[in-house]
Amino acid sequence: MDIRNIPQLFSLPEAAELTELNKGHINGTYLAVCGGKKYILQSLNRAIFRAPEAVMENISRIEAAFVECGSDVAVPHFIASGDKIYAVADEKVWRIYEYITATADAAAEPAAAGRAFGTFIRTMEGSKLSTVPAIEGFHDYDGYFAVLVSKSGIDRSVMVTLDRLRDTLGQVFDSSMKKRIIHGDAKADNIIVSEKMTIIDLDTAMYGYAAIDYGDLVRSVCRNVISDLNAVREITSGFAQGLGGILSDDEVNSLYYGILWLTGELAVRYLIDYRSENKYFRGKTSAQCLARAEELLSQLKQFTDHGEELKEIVRSQFYAVPSEH
Repeated sequence: MDIRNIPQLFSLPEAAELTELNKGHINGTYLAVCGGKKYILQSLNRAIFRAPEAVMENISRIEAAFVECGSDVAVPHFIASGDKIYAVADEKVWRIYEYITATADAAAEPAAAGRAFGTFIRTMEGSKLSTVPAIEGFHDYDGYFAVLVSKSGIDRSVMVTLDRLRDTLGQVFDSSMKKRIIHGDAKADNIIVSEKMTIIDLDTAMYGYAAIDYGDLVRSVCRNVISDLNAVREITSGFAQGLGGILSDDEVNSLYYGILWLTGELAVRYLIDYRSENKYFRGKTSAQCLARAEELLSQLKQFTDHGEELKEIVRSQFYAVPSEH
């Protein structure tokens, strides 16, 4: 089926204009102009999302939760095709929502971005997701590290650093730590600053630790140098505000380690792609994967070196008086 005709499955006119957007790593994404209006049209990558119908069911539940709570943070409204918010054509799962015009860069508004993802976790409190995981083993640091160990050609000192991180995470995130519904890909790129802060790319919503979303947002905003910690302070303030006090002390104390987790995990995944023919991050060469991994390892060292300062920022923003929780 011609992609221009896919919008007709959602009772929209065919796309008079269609532009592929290549910013994302995973799904096929297009800007479609139908009847003079702009839409985001996507096909889910079945190689990554093995159960796309379950992914879309989760998104339907997320949208319902946000509609019910009436938050000033939003998620996209997916247009229905019959009784579902997706359609299948040529063995691909398609979805579409109205294009949202951005008024600012989320990375330039770290407090608002933090509040958005904190609000996401609080809004989903009490909801349920499909028992089928969106991506099997997603955010499984131990699993990724085991794959990396099987690869050759990785610097030994890098492996030692990543193994130490694995041990630390195992101690912090033990079986007593509560899992919540989190976004799972909480980077600044997945927020559109518009009339409302709109959280997009909901495919990876999963049961996990609040520290995963917090850590990923800090990592994505502080991509280069973190000598100026104001952005982290603003993210943390916003995240705490959005959460509205629902985290336990143990969860608050784990937030710093979420920064290390997500930075280290992404480094591991890029190193795996560096030594693999079939890459997760599509369109990246092995050299590009290695370069990105090296950037992330440098970032991980900075986050580790500034550990005490980052922990104090978390304490000061989550508690009225900095304490030794």
